[in-house]
Amino acid sequence: MATSVLLVLMSFILLAAAWYWRKQRRFHIAAMSFLMVFDVFFPVYLYLTHDWWKRLIVDGDIFSFLLWSHLIFVMVLYALYVLQIMAGRAMLQNHPDSEDHQRTREEHRKQFMGIVVARLLVLASGALLIVPTVVEGLG
Repeated sequence: MATSVLLVLMSFILLAAAWYWRKQRRFHIAAMSFLMVFDVFFPVYLYLTHDWWKRLIVDGDIFSFLLWSHLIFVMVLYALYVLQIMAGRAMLQNHPDSEDHQRTREEHRKQFMGIVVARLLVLASGALLIVPTVVEGLG
């Protein structure tokens, strides 16, 4: 589980870098595209590296409010990504001095704030779902 947490924290560093260097379009688009793909396939990685059948079905965590809240936060994040891509594409198609460009730029900025909040909620709810492992010999 430590690897999973480290990967997510590194993804937040990439998010910060993409925001900081947002004026470098090629880097910004590449970094955000990678981040979106990472977020879409991270649940697949978790499924392949953890025993979810036992945890969800055998242990009954499938009925956990926290699990469903986490999944809803993930879906909200994915929806924000779709809106962010649409606004970004609209910005690239409009002339930088046009009124439409300024409007979509503001929309893109607000959606970014929503993405940051949604990613933090996904991180926090995911962290609450971590089951601590018992280390023998301690305690």
